[in-house]
Amino acid sequence: MKNKVLGLNSRNHLYTSRYNTKRGKKIANSKLLTKRVLKEAGIRVPKTYGVVRDREELEKLDFLGLPRNGFVIKPNNGLGGQGILIIDGVGKYAGEWLDSDGNVLTTADLKLHIGDILQGRYSMDDLADRAYIEELIRIHPVFKKYAYHGTPDMRVIVFNRVPVMAMLRLPTEESGGKANLYQGAVAVGIDIATGVTTYAIHHSKPITFLPGTRRKVRHLQIPSWDEVLETAVKVQEAVPLGYVGVDLVLQPRFNRRGELVGEQPMVLEINAQPGLKIQLANMAGLWERLQRVEGLKITSVKQGVRVGRALFADPKLMEKGLGRKTIGVVEEVEIVNDKGEKVKLKAKIDTGADSSSIDRKLAEELGLLKRSNILYENYFRSALGRRKRLVVQGTFYLAGRKIKTLFSVTDRSRLRYKMLVGRRDLKGFMIVP
Repeated sequence: MKNKVLGLNSRNHLYTSRYNTKRGKKIANSKLLTKRVLKEAGIRVPKTYGVVRDREELEKLDFLGLPRNGFVIKPNNGLGGQGILIIDGVGKYAGEWLDSDGNVLTTADLKLHIGDILQGRYSMDDLADRAYIEELIRIHPVFKKYAYHGTPDMRVIVFNRVPVMAMLRLPTEESGGKANLYQGAVAVGIDIATGVTTYAIHHSKPITFLPGTRRKVRHLQIPSWDEVLETAVKVQEAVPLGYVGVDLVLQPRFNRRGELVGEQPMVLEINAQPGLKIQLANMAGLWERLQRVEGLKITSVKQGVRVGRALFADPKLMEKGLGRKTIGVVEEVEIVNDKGEKVKLKAKIDTGADSSSIDRKLAEELGLLKRSNILYENYFRSALGRRKRLVVQGTFYLAGRKIKTLFSVTDRSRLRYKMLVGRRDLKGFMIVP
């Protein structure tokens, strides 16, 4: 991994200075400007309840009008998660608030914190800053066992419209419920191909369990992973940053009965010079990945996501059957005959076909046309009118995976490949032309 690691100098000279424009950096350095630009591009961002620019506006701020179920106070020009105050709800008495640790704060405490932000206490350039108040994103149920109080977030590194590396950041008691690595949050690598978590670090040291628990953080499936990657690439299209870190959360959606019905990726902020610890969390170097996609002609969001998933699948996950196997448009398969023997042949991989099909003569040779193996007859329309096909059950192996399927029996004698694998049998596979 040593020669593949991206260092600070290489990141700055080879990527951020070459591919990130001044306007892009200006947008990234202002969280309020970032939200405005992304919102105009149709990308979901947290709601903003108020912006405080000076002491006069601070005195006029209606704290009692803020949402009783919680909100977040942030510096506009903050760095490393400093200055973020999470309010989880109201206290017992009017004018009292509870932070993410359950501590009671008064309105005077909130004013004092915002005053510190205005003075530039948390600003990356030590200059006077603005404070803003935004909605509190509740934790997604899939993460509840893995995060202490706060909401986990994800960072996706995007280069040349291709997602090249990602990690999940889990708040801990040490980090005070914040998903900030420098304050003690846990970083967990995510396999780009599948959205399954891989390795984890705490204070740059590899770990298997969450601090203070026996709960493993590997092999957790991130929901709506396709949408997460697509959102990250859309951010790069909206902001002129060729190399960018996109920080996202999953906003859960519940029905009236309180049941989870889905989730939507939401962008918290972007970073023109994202940190490099993401490499430790993935046990992989960024430099090699960046070189592999540099100069590629990527014409759409979906193409960029497909390229990233195809190039950067974690091989160890594949060995355990958790990853997404990469296959081509023609693959050697092993089909099981009526005697239980495996017969090798080349098959065409076709996502345009709903189900798999097999040549009638081949099916007969394999013993698949025995009466006991025929399930039913299926009718379909073609240029020759309404025709009939037999549907038989069968088993075959593709890229080491055993697949039980229903074959549509047809005449493929004039076709090069006597078997076609349709999309119903391609779940968990990635097809690379």
